[in-house]
Amino acid sequence: MILYLHGFASSGMAAKALILREHVIKENTIKNKIVISPDLPAEPAKAMEDISKLLKESREKTLIFGSSLGGFYALYASQKFNLPCVLINPAIIPHVSMESVLGVNKNYKTNEEFEFTEEYLLQLEKMYNEIYISEIKGQDTVLLLAKDDRILDYRKTLAYFGGHYGLLILENEAGHEFSKFGKVLPKVFEYYKNQ
Repeated sequence: MILYLHGFASSGMAAKALILREHVIKENTIKNKIVISPDLPAEPAKAMEDISKLLKESREKTLIFGSSLGGFYALYASQKFNLPCVLINPAIIPHVSMESVLGVNKNYKTNEEFEFTEEYLLQLEKMYNEIYISEIKGQDTVLLLAKDDRILDYRKTLAYFGGHYGLLILENEAGHEFSKFGKVLPKVFEYYKNQ
């Protein structure tokens, strides 16, 4: 199974989820793999419950992709379940970087309003404190970062990981949405195939 975890205020129908699904369907080397991309709740603890349930129910090894806040969830789940992950401009310290979104927000896909609360930041901080970067298997972690990401600074991400990754794809121009995602997927899957 391939699990895609969307970012803040997005959905399971995010553009990168669709690109990933299309790539997996077309690519023969990853035949019989299904891409699951759930709509995650705004509350981090509930989002992690849903992710954990999916991973516990899976009968096969899972590769987890996560973008932005979904990248943080992917990192957390990858350590908890000992699974490989692909982190796309991940929010590595979300309880700090997401203070700016406290209050009422709108889902980008559905326009539905939801509230992001102080309690949610505390949940993220608790999860953050349960990640031990020194215990991450570097070879199981791929980083996709953009130098021109205006939301999250790629240099802070690199400093946080301190070399605990197997593959780094650093683009000069891809933005926070990582617009080169479709172009780099063959390299990502080639890397995991050789592990």
